[in-house]
Amino acid sequence: MSRKDITQMRSQVGSASESVRARFGDAASRRNFLKALGTAGIAGLAGCSGGGESYDGQEQTTASGGDDEETETESSSGGDSGSSTLRMSATQRFGTVDPAKGTDYTQVLALVNLYDPLVFPDTEGNLQGHLAEDWTVSDDNQTYTFTLREGATFHSGNPVTAEDVQFSAERFLDINQGYSSLLGNVLSKENVTVEDERTVSFTLDRVHSPFLATLVLLFVVDKQLVLDNAADGDFGDRGDYGQSFLNDNDAGSGPYELAGFERQAQISFSRYADYWGSFKDGAYDNVTVQIITNDPTVRSLMKTGELDMSSQYQSEETYEALAAEDDIRVESVPTVTTFYFKINTQKAPTDDPAVREAMAYGFDYETARNEIAPGSLPAQGPLPSSFGVHNEDIVQPTYDPERARQILSDAGYEEGDITVQNTYVKDYGLEEKMGLLFQQNMDEIGIDVELNPQTWGTMTELATSVEDTPHINQVFYGPVYPSPDTVFYNQYHSEAASTWMSMEHLEDENVDALIDEARSTVDADARAELYAEVQERIANQYPDLFIFVQSKKHAFADDVAGYTFRPSMSFDYWFPDFYQE
Repeated sequence: MSRKDITQMRSQVGSASESVRARFGDAASRRNFLKALGTAGIAGLAGCSGGGESYDGQEQTTASGGDDEETETESSSGGDSGSSTLRMSATQRFGTVDPAKGTDYTQVLALVNLYDPLVFPDTEGNLQGHLAEDWTVSDDNQTYTFTLREGATFHSGNPVTAEDVQFSAERFLDINQGYSSLLGNVLSKENVTVEDERTVSFTLDRVHSPFLATLVLLFVVDKQLVLDNAADGDFGDRGDYGQSFLNDNDAGSGPYELAGFERQAQISFSRYADYWGSFKDGAYDNVTVQIITNDPTVRSLMKTGELDMSSQYQSEETYEALAAEDDIRVESVPTVTTFYFKINTQKAPTDDPAVREAMAYGFDYETARNEIAPGSLPAQGPLPSSFGVHNEDIVQPTYDPERARQILSDAGYEEGDITVQNTYVKDYGLEEKMGLLFQQNMDEIGIDVELNPQTWGTMTELATSVEDTPHINQVFYGPVYPSPDTVFYNQYHSEAASTWMSMEHLEDENVDALIDEARSTVDADARAELYAEVQERIANQYPDLFIFVQSKKHAFADDVAGYTFRPSMSFDYWFPDFYQE
């Protein structure tokens, strides 16, 4: 987006706010507002996902291999499952399927099925062997040596070797996009070493406790296929590293191959017949994910049997309507994904901690949780309480308009002195109604709010600049790898700034130091103490309103089974889990 586009977008904010006010009546009247609000549902942002149930997020340091837990229904990949297609909906386009670039929930949904990482999270967030059948860690906790399983092949038929792993790490670090910063700060590509055809080692620059967990995002690519399809580029004899090719094709060894890709409309996958792993008995031969942002369309397609599974971002009304159908069920699972109002801490007037604190005590969390997002769980600070290292002593603000007004008065503000812009994903019921509630609540304490609905793509673009990032940004965020570190580093560390994950633009040397120390601490108990301290330090600066912890819902056709939740972004959409009853 150009500067001119951003300026034009901002000129539309006032009219957007007025149209919302017109729909819902006088924002100064709490009673009329809540009457208009009614009961809305979990629609939400399609850019971030993840979560988990109850786990402590501690990483394993050795493994003896093994896949996720197998059940009686599992069979080899060569089993006859018939010709079947799982038809899912999603709310956000697949911007890329390049494993060095993907960051949001739809992109990772594709990557986790097209590609294999070395390790894989189970339902508790523990790491299991995947392409790596086992691994060891050196005494100084800096060298990790992985032994690859035998028999794994890429979709091209090429065998998966240690050289492919080395190449994938080098490509990840050289392109320096996506989640590359998770490795680039601790790993030099020269220190990824091929020991033999099935053995590869990573020697870190320093001890880094989340290293294994971050490897779930290092998807291994077919070196030969990538180089055979490389175009001219900036990487010497590796050209463009196959970026043009992998933007629309796959070079993976995952359980499914890319069968079709219409970036704005849908993506389809077909089962890889020679996959090294196992599928459930009755696993789907094909999967199609359609981009559908309109709830009535989802309801219609589910009812007519043209859609088998909804996204997690439908309205409560849609879930209720579908649950009433005889051949459709709705399932809900708790997660560790938090819904945040991310506050730009570097831009006036929200650069003032008093303004942020007043907002925190001026917001009606119970209405948000019970009326707009029924079934969601209370939040307490930046880390959801399901994590074993959650700090139970964190003070979570409660709705107290009188206290909020006093905070502003003590800081020298009068009514009308403060105007802020609240940005959220347009066309999603939950996002809009949360924005309206925030506008109403802030009006009660003397803060004017301009509502600014935008596309998710625009929001991510605005986040790259402190100046362009709006004052308030409504965002779902959950673990992208199974460790508490993902909550702290990606959102609050200065080096991870200027992404949709870090729209707070928090720059605090003490927070950075605590996160860095936790990353270099091997002892789990000592690391837990650091995590507790960083939670308190973050919460006391009010960089966010912690609104609620999400319960994820999907509607399923009755013959669709196998959905398996894992506390890492989009790993619960691993297609070998799904089967037709």
